[in-house]
Amino acid sequence: MSLRPVAASWFELITVRRDLTRAVACLARTGAVELEADAHQARAHALPDLDPRLKGWSDLARRYGAYWPAAQAALSLEREPAQALDLAVDDILAWRAEADPLIDRIERLGAEGRDLELLRTALAAPDVDLPPLDLMARAQGRIAARLIAYPQHGAPREVPPVLLQRIDAGNSTFFLVVGRPADVREIVSQAAGHKGSVVPLPDWLPAGRTEALERIAVRQQALSAERKTSADALAALSHRHGVAEALGIIKLVEWLGEHARELRASERLVWATGWTSDGDGARLRAALQKEGVHALVRIGDPPPGRAPPILMRNPRWMRGFETFVRMLGTPTASEADPTALLAVIAPLLFGFMFADVGQGLVVAAAGLVMKRRAPFLAILVPGGLLAALFGVLFGSVFCREDVIPALWLSPLSRPLTMLIAALVSGAAIISLGLLLDAVQAHWRGLGAQWWSSRAGLAVAYAGLLAAPLSTKTLWLTALGGLWFIAGTPAHAGTGRLAAMTAAAAAFIEQASQLAINTLSFVRIGAFALAHAGLGAAVVGLAEAAGGMGYWVVLALGNALIILLEGLVVGIQTTRLVLFEFFIRFLKGGGRQFKPLTPPGNDRSGSSQPLHQPGSLS
Repeated sequence: MSLRPVAASWFELITVRRDLTRAVACLARTGAVELEADAHQARAHALPDLDPRLKGWSDLARRYGAYWPAAQAALSLEREPAQALDLAVDDILAWRAEADPLIDRIERLGAEGRDLELLRTALAAPDVDLPPLDLMARAQGRIAARLIAYPQHGAPREVPPVLLQRIDAGNSTFFLVVGRPADVREIVSQAAGHKGSVVPLPDWLPAGRTEALERIAVRQQALSAERKTSADALAALSHRHGVAEALGIIKLVEWLGEHARELRASERLVWATGWTSDGDGARLRAALQKEGVHALVRIGDPPPGRAPPILMRNPRWMRGFETFVRMLGTPTASEADPTALLAVIAPLLFGFMFADVGQGLVVAAAGLVMKRRAPFLAILVPGGLLAALFGVLFGSVFCREDVIPALWLSPLSRPLTMLIAALVSGAAIISLGLLLDAVQAHWRGLGAQWWSSRAGLAVAYAGLLAAPLSTKTLWLTALGGLWFIAGTPAHAGTGRLAAMTAAAAAFIEQASQLAINTLSFVRIGAFALAHAGLGAAVVGLAEAAGGMGYWVVLALGNALIILLEGLVVGIQTTRLVLFEFFIRFLKGGGRQFKPLTPPGNDRSGSSQPLHQPGSLS
């Protein structure tokens, strides 16, 4: 953990062509490299243009992906990527030649099964008077009968002149139309505009509805058995042709083409270049050696004009707070990374505004549960714990103030103290921002410039903060202003008078901004008072309800406070951090380090199998 981020190091790796895939995959698994081509290398690309081959593969995937097994992960390629891709696609094409009849049969069975399910839904609807079903199924000549299914609420409002029965069942609306063939055909043609479809009436339908439902059930069972037989045959065919292995190889080639497209190579060697968080290359060398990859790794100077990405080195539990920093951008190597400070400041602000022992522990527990799905939400844990701590200080447990005594004060009884405490905390946070601005100036070698000018702003701010205690300290504000205005021209490129005039305007603007930013922290106290007031209102309503209603109202009120006020307080914490603290020192002109993700872990989601086996119904 360090307040000062570091720049990533430039690395170069040389390996033989046959180890290209294993080397790149091994580098990705370290999580410590970001590939970037060295345009100064006058060598050919290591990989051919794979896009035409992959396009043909994509066409296959769109048609047959639902019928493929999950890809079997491939860790390396035994052949050149283009050759490996061609052989894998050949396996898929050989599978397709034999699979097409099975797939056609599965799709026909699936379509018949869906039609029968719609027909069963329509016939099973209560209070429906239907004519003999066998006559409708065999209607020919002068009379035609059709059953049209529309999605729920999708049926046309105008009633067709040949409508015999409207049936609302399940998620569909059915029109049973009977009439002259020409009229029925017109209704059928219009159905497509309402996303309707014709449900076939099998010629084996008996006359009665009960008997028809029994026959449909028997046919559905037969279809299910046939689908299973066909699906088993298709799975055996996929196994025989090695489809899962072929998909794994194709997936690996896709990943390689995406991440290693710019690698350079000679006839026998491949060069991989980029940035690494492994400053001396020891981790990279150890990982390559463990995988048996013959490679040479060198850490050196980057090519001219390349800006290195920035590494923010924070413990795992703090990394959720990096999200706040990245809202303004990534710090440069000469800017402070305030994540460690933010891990203290943000929970303190949140806890002060959301002070309650019970509610805070609920928020902390929610953070522990949800961080598995969204690691960023781990920040709820310290926020909730600090809310519980302030709840002890304010004596609030699930809105009740009669459970534990307040170790400090009850907010509603001393509102002025709450507002003053908020102002003091705001002044401390802003002062910390000014201090970080001074530290950064020294990192950039501009310490003398900061002391000659911007130090005056800090002195003026100290005078403003002390003025409520004694107006005599305002002389510090005047001194700081003169310091800022007199020192700025020494580093200006324009005339001294013009520089001093500009410095005077800048001082007035920045001093006013400091005062406004400090007053903005009053909202911390205001939200803390609002939280206490809302809790008192919930308890009052609960007491008015009485009996069992007391506990119902208390539970619902606490749930509402946790969901709504917790969100509002979180937003206010974010706003104070971004616009009152960060603007004092953080510009965010750096570039984020984005490590290469290994096959199967792409952020885009391509880590999942290329195509999961689809439903065969």
